[in-house]
Amino acid sequence: MSESVLQKTKVKIKGTSLVKERSFVLLWIGTFFTGLSFSMFYFAEAWYVVKMLNLESSLGIIYIAGATPRIALMLLGGVLADKVSQSKVMFFSDFTKSLIVGALVILLMLTGEIHLWTLIFFALIFGVLDAFFWPASSSIIPAIVPKNSLTRANSIIQTTSQCTSIFGPMVSGIIIVNFDYKGIFGLVASFLLLGSIFVLFIKIGSKNTNIENKQPILQSLKEGISYVQKKPVLKAFVLKTLFLNLFFTGPLTIGLPIFVKNVLKGNTLYFSLLESCLAIGMVIGSVILSILNLKKKRGIVSLNSPMLLALCFLLFSFSFESWQSITIAIFLGFSMTVSSICAVSLIQTETDSDMTGRVMSIQTLSSMGLTPISYGLTSLLLSLGIHIQIIIFIGALSLLIFTLILYFKIPILRELD
Repeated sequence: MSESVLQKTKVKIKGTSLVKERSFVLLWIGTFFTGLSFSMFYFAEAWYVVKMLNLESSLGIIYIAGATPRIALMLLGGVLADKVSQSKVMFFSDFTKSLIVGALVILLMLTGEIHLWTLIFFALIFGVLDAFFWPASSSIIPAIVPKNSLTRANSIIQTTSQCTSIFGPMVSGIIIVNFDYKGIFGLVASFLLLGSIFVLFIKIGSKNTNIENKQPILQSLKEGISYVQKKPVLKAFVLKTLFLNLFFTGPLTIGLPIFVKNVLKGNTLYFSLLESCLAIGMVIGSVILSILNLKKKRGIVSLNSPMLLALCFLLFSFSFESWQSITIAIFLGFSMTVSSICAVSLIQTETDSDMTGRVMSIQTLSSMGLTPISYGLTSLLLSLGIHIQIIIFIGALSLLIFTLILYFKIPILRELD
């Protein structure tokens, strides 16, 4: 799989192919194993809660448990990414997660079940590790790739990640149906271990040893926040990301398995198919951006794609047949990844190299800042007996209205290249 992807996505940077860059290839392969393990784990976890525990409204509690430490520690993770090797941070996170998932396998072997509170506790630990992993993974690409190729490099990494999002649910569905949850969690632990080994060997230039790098963490943190406040472009992207996730993340993440069970009347394989189609759309968007390597009009593209996302989500709330949901899911995935890649590339381009980790952590924090509220509202509405299709409709309509306001009220986003 990784070899065919490598061969198909060869690109040139100043006469040198990206696949000839050792650090980039190691990141690429590590992304494949890490992404595959994440998509498999979160699929299996969601389906276990909905199908085995029959606790649909409690799924949001698990997501809140994971999101809370991410938010609390994300800025600290960004400071750390600017001070130490990103590859070492990523290694520690992936390796520790492999041990945690391995513990789940042992628990299943000994007791035959996993209680809700166990999953909540594990989600908390995952959230802490993610708070350091995400800023490091977001800021490592500018450290190993020239600025004029950031859009393409981000697209390739995103494409690989989204490819794993296609195969992850498929593999999970097949293993759960034919074997059990011990098998799927054991495979996840193995892939996390492999991913950690590959990223460990990424070579990054030594971090600055100047006075700024020796500053106390709190002072570095304040400088990162001040830096973003002084940049209108960065502030605009933070605002855009903040509210997009409020209206979209909860209804989609919590709603998808419930939608499959209650609306489509589907089983494990139905759920895996729908998630895979969502990822297929993401891959299509990533591949197109990788080929185009956009350097102009990225601002307007990053605004139009959330509008398309909102419209597709609106249509999704009215779908009752599998083919309708699958088709719309592809367009959902496409608009999600186009919006994300253009935004990340613009932020990386507009940010000084010594501030990248902190700025990306603030951007990532903004993407999760209202996520627990989104999860909580979705779970609350479900507990009140409101149908999942109505919840999706409300989220989609709110997102569409907000994006239109953003389009006309913050012109700086439209003018960005």
